[in-house]
Amino acid sequence: MTRRPPTRAGGWRIACLSTLLALPHHGHAETLRLSDLWLAQQALPEPAAYSYFLLERQQQAEQRRARRLHEELTTLIDWHDLSGRTDLARGLEAWQATIDELQSAPARTPARADLAALLAAPRHDPMLASLAAVGHCDVPDWVELWHFGGVTRHQWAPELSLRDVLNKQADSQWARADEAWLITPQGAPRRIGVAAWNASDAPLVPGTRIALALAEPVQEAAWVNRALPGFLATRLPGDTCHTIAVPEAAGQVDSGGPAT
Repeated sequence: MTRRPPTRAGGWRIACLSTLLALPHHGHAETLRLSDLWLAQQALPEPAAYSYFLLERQQQAEQRRARRLHEELTTLIDWHDLSGRTDLARGLEAWQATIDELQSAPARTPARADLAALLAAPRHDPMLASLAAVGHCDVPDWVELWHFGGVTRHQWAPELSLRDVLNKQADSQWARADEAWLITPQGAPRRIGVAAWNASDAPLVPGTRIALALAEPVQEAAWVNRALPGFLATRLPGDTCHTIAVPEAAGQVDSGGPAT
């Protein structure tokens, strides 16, 4: 990571932040936001797209979603086993195991966390007191495909596209899909056609996850199709991530969460 020496303005901001956080109880500390924390750093994370934050109030909701995904997948696995689709059942078991592994790791709120985005949209700049975690990840060297045979990571390369990744996988593990979800390190999940009749393509950035949409013969499959992309959007966009301490004084201040 390239570090820039603090400017005079940056030094003033650090001093200002320290002073505000030292104020007792209900001083001005309750007005501090994530952008203030970024401005107080000696250098901003690069690239900024791999910065993240987690709202305190979202932690339990994400844990509940992960538990329900596990339960719904158990039902689907049993249904496909009984229907003779054992290959798909084993693939969904790999989905289930990966969800369990991801659920035990830190999470993020699926929103832009970089300083430029926060300053451009102050209403989406969360209060420091509302945050459970802040950090940034090193740029990974992979993209991840959730296909009918399991979960596979492929080496990222410049100009890599969705179609390239699908073609690296055996046809039997994806060709029956009509659509997939594209989950990038920033931005909401996006549905994209992958069948012959609706095929599209998209460039992929490092850390992108792709989840094939399941056929929906039972309601559990429809629920997984709705819930899995949102869950994956809350996972950190890399394997090597670095947390930034949220000042304790900020956590002592009442907060209603991010500005809306």
